[in-house]
Amino acid sequence: MESVSIVEASLLLEISRQRIQQLIYAHRVKGAYKTDRGWQIPLYGDMPRIIRGKRGVKGRWRVKRRLKPTIIHVNKNIIGANHNKDIKDPVIAVRKGSKVTYCSEVSFEGKCQIVYRPENKKRYGGAKVWIEVDATTEIVMNSEKIVIKKNGDCFPE
Repeated sequence: MESVSIVEASLLLEISRQRIQQLIYAHRVKGAYKTDRGWQIPLYGDMPRIIRGKRGVKGRWRVKRRLKPTIIHVNKNIIGANHNKDIKDPVIAVRKGSKVTYCSEVSFEGKCQIVYRPENKKRYGGAKVWIEVDATTEIVMNSEKIVIKKNGDCFPE
């Protein structure tokens, strides 16, 4: 049976690493065991299994893998705001569900498509053009602020 670390389980369940540890110590993560390198959590199907608590609000972790694609788009408002700055903010937004990460470089291998929807006003911050990447594709992001010197040289901060 395949097993994952606490960090990988937190990404799959979309909850914090600390919450996974709390669930482990409360014996609510099915099959979790400790090794020399840390906790290992077995996957049942393709997700860790969390045992429901007896009291309180029902847990809000993900039960199935995400089916929505990851969305990548360039924020033109930040580009405009960077025009007069010496230190440029990252402008590429990577959206995985409700989580948004801004970065200056994105790379991935896999299936994707570029979408143009000029009427879009609500989804993805009002973006008109974006890239949709399959949810299972691994995405590598580099989020550096760029410093521009007066002589035109630029380098990461």
